[in-house]
Amino acid sequence: MNKLKRLQKKIIDVKVTDVPKYGRSPSGYTYSHGAPTQYKVKLEGEHLFRRLQCWQFTNTATYFLRINGVEYIVPEAKLDAVEAES
Repeated sequence: MNKLKRLQKKIIDVKVTDVPKYGRSPSGYTYSHGAPTQYKVKLEGEHLFRRLQCWQFTNTATYFLRINGVEYIVPEAKLDAVEAES
């Protein structure tokens, strides 16, 4: 069973914060997979911000959110569109 899905909800806000230092290995990845980024996003219909995670392979990154154990791919264009509005 593949738990990877494409994010369907609209991102309505993006915050830039410090990258958390807790729970990470020396290489920067979390012990539960994925590297936390400086971005926190708010999805349409939700009141909280969620930390955007990243899988990094050489010079290519894939952003994702983990919601209830399911990983949702976040296209970088969605982040760019929200940042352009602000």
